[in-house]
Amino acid sequence: MALIDDVRAKTKDTGQKLDDPGDYAAAVTEALKRYSKHRPRLICEDLAGNSTHDLAMPAGWTEGISAIVSVEYPVGTVPETLLESDDWAEYMTPAGKKIRLMHDAPSAAEHVRVLYQAVHTEVTLPATDLEAVANLGASICQRLLAALYAQTSDPTIGADVVNYRSKADEFRRLADANEAQYNGHLGIGKDTPAAAAMAVAKPTDNKRVRLTH
Repeated sequence: MALIDDVRAKTKDTGQKLDDPGDYAAAVTEALKRYSKHRPRLICEDLAGNSTHDLAMPAGWTEGISAIVSVEYPVGTVPETLLESDDWAEYMTPAGKKIRLMHDAPSAAEHVRVLYQAVHTEVTLPATDLEAVANLGASICQRLLAALYAQTSDPTIGADVVNYRSKADEFRRLADANEAQYNGHLGIGKDTPAAAAMAVAKPTDNKRVRLTH
């Protein structure tokens, strides 16, 4: 079963309040980002030199999540030559962020090997963590559903308002339970800072409320 299908099944949106597949796809993306902060994907990439001190960031770099683990130059020595942390830096230029080598300017015929943390995709997720990430994705959807039901406050619909508020509480409880299962699987305790995330019910031009982060 695809991850988005697992999230959809766990969410239990019987009232079909969520946009399918839009909201579910957004929840999967957010869940993968949060998971990647707890268990990063490691990528090793060779960056081509250009006879300057500045190198383009790796192709899989995601700002706010990715982090450089090591920088190797020159490449090919045994044992490997890893640069010290003060020999390189992440440097912002008008053209975007670069990796700046403080003492080296590799030629176009040379490469710099960078090991860095990146965002997981569904394909790179360990099989043992798939259900946990689906639980997290479902909790994101359920918090959105709780917000959608909580916004129902028109007094003219009487008993339905009470029912909607009850549904809001129900989805909040489901969201808490699914997130607790995710945290338990990854060993995230109360004292462990959780990855920041927020689901907001935001009306679009056609008045439908959609998921934003």
